[in-house]
Amino acid sequence: MKKGNAGKRSRPFLISLIMNAVQQLPHAFALGFGTFLGFLTFYLWRSRSKIALRNLQGAWIGKKSDTEVRTIARKMYQNFGKGVMEFFRLPLLTSHNLHRYVTFEGLKHLEEARNQGRGAFLLSAHFGNWEMLSAAISLRGIPINLIVRKIKNPPIDDFVNEIRRRSGVNPIEKTQGTNEMLGALRKNETVGFVLDQHAHKSQGVCVNFFGQNVSAFKSLAMLARRYNIPIIPVFMIREPSGQHRAVFESALALCKGKNMSNSILDDTQQFINVIERFVRKYPEQWIWLHRWWRSPSPDLSRSC
Repeated sequence: MKKGNAGKRSRPFLISLIMNAVQQLPHAFALGFGTFLGFLTFYLWRSRSKIALRNLQGAWIGKKSDTEVRTIARKMYQNFGKGVMEFFRLPLLTSHNLHRYVTFEGLKHLEEARNQGRGAFLLSAHFGNWEMLSAAISLRGIPINLIVRKIKNPPIDDFVNEIRRRSGVNPIEKTQGTNEMLGALRKNETVGFVLDQHAHKSQGVCVNFFGQNVSAFKSLAMLARRYNIPIIPVFMIREPSGQHRAVFESALALCKGKNMSNSILDDTQQFINVIERFVRKYPEQWIWLHRWWRSPSPDLSRSC
């Protein structure tokens, strides 16, 4: 049996059927359908919508009205719905048609980092269409590996990673992939981190995000220091036209403090500050559904 056929047979039947149907739709119609599904989900999946609204109210307290907060949450769901449709259509994205959907800004920053010959870390978040971002980087001819968290449902996990690999993205499971990641860096490839999820105490440091405590993974700061790897922030912004803009920023300078623990804390805070800056500018493009805030106090001396 051919490898490709085996991959197709491992997909959940219903998801495979939906993906094939979505790929038959005109692009604009598929996005419109995704917008409609996101709109419905906002009103029907009330338990999750409450989490998003609570997160938004905490982040924008005293700055945005309840009406503005609900508008952001609704637009977030609509953008997420579009993103799901685009993920199903990722196999249709090629190096030849990429320019129709994605423009690149600041790509020179990544090229400069890779010219050092040590590879590069890419700092991003669950922002815009982050799955299309990694696929677009790959289709632009830049080898990319993505640090991922294993999905609890194995068939779904296999399906998602199959789509990633078909776009040239190599998923590396977070808890088992150190050697694979280091091998990729030695080949001057890129390794992407999404850093906006809660980290357990042993894996994280307590930093400030929108004035509140969050526990963020310290692994990126530790690895960048240990192996002297440049870190390039990159975010995919959904434009009103329907196109996406992949924005690369200059490499981040790591803290030069002598105390390693404080330096890792300061570095991670810097990474989270970058994420917050993009979220503040485009709040409807970040996924406000994570239970990231565990403490109501911005006092960083307190445990997360």
